[in-house]
This record gives sequence, structure tokens and C-alpha cells, in this order.
Amino acid sequence: MVLLVLALTVAAAVGGVLLVSRQPEDRMQEQDVPGLAFGVLGSRCDPDRVAELSEAGVRYAELGLSWEHFEPVAGEVDEGYASHVRRQIEQCRQAGIGVVLTLGLHSAPRWVAELPGGSYVDQHGERGPDEVPNVVFSAAVRDAVADYLAELDRAVGLGRAAAIRVGTGVNGELGYPGTEASGHNPFWAFDEAAQNGVGLADGAAVTPLPGWTPGSPVWRGTEVGTEQVRQWFRWYSQSVADAVVWVVRTLRDQGYEGDVHFPLAGRGALPADLEAALAARLDGTADRDGSLEGGLFYPEQLPHIAQSLARTERAGWGGVYADSSSVDDATAVTARELDPPQDTCQPGDADRDLLTEPGVEQWSSVRWTVANARRAGLDVMGENPGSPDTPRTGGNELTDSPEEQMVHAPRYARECGFALFMWAFEDDLFGTRPGVGLDDYAHQIRTVGTGRRRPARPSTGEGRQG
Repeated sequence: MVLLVLALTVAAAVGGVLLVSRQPEDRMQEQDVPGLAFGVLGSRCDPDRVAELSEAGVRYAELGLSWEHFEPVAGEVDEGYASHVRRQIEQCRQAGIGVVLTLGLHSAPRWVAELPGGSYVDQHGERGPDEVPNVVFSAAVRDAVADYLAELDRAVGLGRAAAIRVGTGVNGELGYPGTEASGHNPFWAFDEAAQNGVGLADGAAVTPLPGWTPGSPVWRGTEVGTEQVRQWFRWYSQSVADAVVWVVRTLRDQGYEGDVHFPLAGRGALPADLEAALAARLDGTADRDGSLEGGLFYPEQLPHIAQSLARTERAGWGGVYADSSSVDDATAVTARELDPPQDTCQPGDADRDLLTEPGVEQWSSVRWTVANARRAGLDVMGENPGSPDTPRTGGNELTDSPEEQMVHAPRYARECGFALFMWAFEDDLFGTRPGVGLDDYAHQIRTVGTGRRRPARPSTGEGRQG
């Protein structure tokens, strides 16, 4: 189903960053929400649940795929697993729920990591996690990914999906492997392809400072300046953004015409923090949460992604959505307590100077991410982080409880002009915790989803099964 078409019309250089934006009359205003749709993350499209979800007003369900289960041996598809996925998709579709597929590029089989350049390598020589292959730099990995997507289309039918989530990191989000995968301050661009071009993927670029490692004061016998470090980080950050663009284009080349979502973790690096980190030669200074090692700097990455895709996206294809995966995280709690509060989106956010204006560092993750996405000309959606007690949600002692997220996250979705809000996670809605059940979500859908609801109508293409 097409939610909103990616509208990219005017390119302008602002503050040295190439931005792609829409004409003001085309930009969705923060308070104008025509048809906020609702969904769930972590679904199984269980026949015992889908009717209840549909009755509650849920229109989308995210279904996570496992590359490891689909292709445990190179070139050998587990047809039983593929059949199971087809049944899940059909069960949701029969209930009027569109399926959002997560491709499983962060759950790769071990044999992918054993390909030339298959794993990321940091400056300490440590390998990244096997399940997150080096799709940024390795030509062999990209060939394997392209074959995997083609087999998915044949065996499952990607055209059955209402949307596909694209990411490169541990949680299926934009970025390199997280800091937990290695030692101190790991940057994941020290394999042979990234450093010397051996086995480098087409379109990817080698480092502008071969052999230089973050934190080092010299390169090839001379002192490293801030602008050289900036050039290196821009290459590092843009390279992972280019990998997302490559996956989207590969899907399009294989005939997928539906919506594309790319989840964004937190706020990424903030401008002031990045400047402090560059001045310290990326030695770990000003790195709040591992965003620098993840290569996350949205003021540059989102315009780059938007402009790159604008060259190849076609009229009639689904939209491309920046997905804030931290709606009502700890930053929202902190920003909500300021005077005045800085937690929710405001009209004109996208028109402010997001690189230099004082105060934007106090914004919540969702406000910051939405402003950068809109400034780049992208449409927006989002999801709450989930219970802070659930592993790998990024929650901490400051994060709202699930009950509080049920109140605040849908409100932020409305106030920020989302096209779609996804609740994390489906299992929580069928649990016994008061305030977080399906009835509570249905109440939020009725009261917050003030616009017309879209029925789930995936694209008509059924894939090339045979």
C-alpha cells in the first residue's frame, strides 16, 4: 500500500550540507494528520490474534524474517520456513492487516560472515558479530544479499508485503554494529575492502585516510587536523547510508514497488557533540551513546539518502519513510520536564537551523529525528522503544514505563504528523499488565487516530514464485 509518496523536488546547499526538501505547500504540517494509521511490532500473524488486532484498529503488523532460517546453507532455501512465512503473511492479509517485513539482514547465517570481507572489522582488529554481515564494504556480502532477496521474492513473494524495513545494524536499524560488539570506541571500517579496496563493493569508497585510526594524532607522519577527521567521519557515515540506499535499489530492481521504512535509532550524534568529537580526533570524547561509532549523524545522512533515492524512485511506487524508533524514550521524559517542554514536534521545526541553533540539543529523539527527516523531504513514522525491562530496547531507568508509553507515544505520533505508528510489541498487548493491553491500544487508536484510517492494501504484485 502507498501511504504517502516520497516528494523530493528542490535541492539546496545549506550550511555546506546538500539538502533535499519539498515545496512548503506539499509538506505535511505537524498538526494536519490525514489518517494516522496504527500497527504492531514483533507480530507472528497468529490466526488467534489477527481478528482481534483488526477489530482494535490495527492496520499493520511487522513480521521479522530470519536469513539464517531461510538459507542455512549457501544456495539452499528451507522451503518449510518459506511456506511458514507465506502462511503468516496470508493470515494477516485475510484479516485486513498489511504486513511490514523486516528482511533479516541482521540475522544472517554464519556462512555469510565467512565470505571475503564478510564481517566488519574495527580499528582494534576485532570482528563484528557474525549475524550482521559487512554489507557496507564487501562485494561478496552484497552479492549474497542480492541472491537472498531474489530467493525471498521467489519463495515468499515480496509484493505481498505492505512495506519492507531496511537497516544495516544489530537491531535492523541504520548504522554499523553497536559498541557492545567490541572493545572501547570501535569504528567498523578497517577490513581490507574499506582500507585498501580489496573486494570493495561497487559504488563504495575506500577511506580517505588509509591506515589512520580514530584517536591517533598523526597520519603518515603529520598531525591530523579537525577537517581531515571530519572528512573521514563523513566518509564513514555516508558509507553506511549508501548501503541502505543500495538495499532499497536492489529491492526495486527485483520488482518490489511497495513502501520502504528505514528505522533510526535515537537521535544519533548531535552537532555540538560531533564537533567536540572531531576536535578530539574521535577518541571517544562527547560520544553519549555509541552514535558516533554507529556512524549516525542525521542532518547529513537523511538528506543524502533522500537525494540518492530521488534519482531512482518512480511515480506510483510506495513511499520511503524515516522511522523514529525512539518515540517516548528517555530523552522525551527529560525534555518533557523542561520549561517550556521540548519533547514534542512544533510547527516550523524543520525550518530551523538544526546545525547551529542553541537549544535543539534539548529536544527529544522523536522531535529531532522528525525535524531532520522533514527538512530532507522525507515522510515520517515511528515506534515506541518498548519496555525498559526488555533487552535491546535501549531503555534505562529514565524511560517511561509501558503504561506511560501507551499514553505519550501515540500522542507524539499525532503531534508529529506521522503516517504510521507501530506499537512495540504485539506480545505486550496480549499480556496481563494493566494499561498495556489490546483494549488500551484500541482506545488510543480511537481517540488519537483522528483522521481517516487507511485500509491495508498491499501492492498487487505477488512475487515470482515457481
